[in-house]
Amino acid sequence: MTVKLDYHFVAGTSEALPGRGLPLRNPLLAMLDAIHAHGSIATAARELGLSYRHLWGELKRHEAEFGQPLISGGQGRPARLSAFGERLLWAEKRILARLLPQAESLAGQLDRELLLAVDPALGVVPTAASHDLLFGALRERLLGSARMLLDVEYTGSSQALQRLNAGACALAGIHLPIDDAELCRRGSRLHLGLGRDLRLGVHKLIRFARREQGLIVAPGNPLGLASLEDLGHAGVVFANRAPGSGTRLIFDELLARSGVSVRELAGYDSAEPTHLSVAANVAAGIANCGFGLRAAADCFGLDFVPIAHEQYFLVCLKPALDTPAMRAVLDVLAGEDFRRFARAVPGYDADAAGEIVALRRTLPWYK
Repeated sequence: MTVKLDYHFVAGTSEALPGRGLPLRNPLLAMLDAIHAHGSIATAARELGLSYRHLWGELKRHEAEFGQPLISGGQGRPARLSAFGERLLWAEKRILARLLPQAESLAGQLDRELLLAVDPALGVVPTAASHDLLFGALRERLLGSARMLLDVEYTGSSQALQRLNAGACALAGIHLPIDDAELCRRGSRLHLGLGRDLRLGVHKLIRFARREQGLIVAPGNPLGLASLEDLGHAGVVFANRAPGSGTRLIFDELLARSGVSVRELAGYDSAEPTHLSVAANVAAGIANCGFGLRAAADCFGLDFVPIAHEQYFLVCLKPALDTPAMRAVLDVLAGEDFRRFARAVPGYDADAAGEIVALRRTLPWYK
């Protein structure tokens, strides 16, 4: 028997708390998610705008197709997902968290073609960037205030710089833990991975947001992890980011400094593409620890052990600062509306957004 789960795009998710809404949705999994959150079929039905009878009927129809129960309890008793329903829900959450950048990029491409069909004179700002939860907010405000479309291709920090230098985009998005100069010293993994593509007199850095990175752990931090040194303890199963990502470079530098051998860390060779997919693996119990953004931990109701702050920069070629597109970007970043939105995201601070800084005065490997 073949069971089909249909997905569709959800419009207008970018203004929700970043990471809470993914631009793909399946009706059955939305029902399971609401029941998981509220422990009540009636409350889940109200949240989804459905009748109790319709939701109950859909659950029973899918149970017949799967040949397994999706919930236990219900009809007067607290409702909770069955073991099968839990597996199904968390499988979806992990997959969608992995696919978020691609889904956002696809939705952005569709938007671009439709918007350009309506307004062929619309300005486009091609961007290659490490994925960040604030790009949706920047895109909405840039389009609304200046009729400029931020056209983002999500990639690793080093690949983003390479695309900028090749003339394939106008902006590159990268992140560096410049508060800890030792992490970005000359000869560090970050310097070797990004330094050769950042050129004095050629590039300018634009502050975008300050972000908090650390250990993403289960609620209550049951292993009592307090630092990276604790990752060598028995029982830790790690969800790691993909090699080449900026976060993986930061984590590897921190891990080397902690003295923990990668051979001691179960799961080190895993390769999750996003902060949210790391958090989803911890929430699902596939791993019990990961390294990523506080905001990603918050999205899944997880605990967080702060380790480092980093600055996310937008990088452009120096002459581009005088273009209308770049002036529009700077105006949005400096605006109180964007900064207020960023403050609502756990672990974020954008009070210096839009500030232009020189490489020599900012990057630790030049000091």
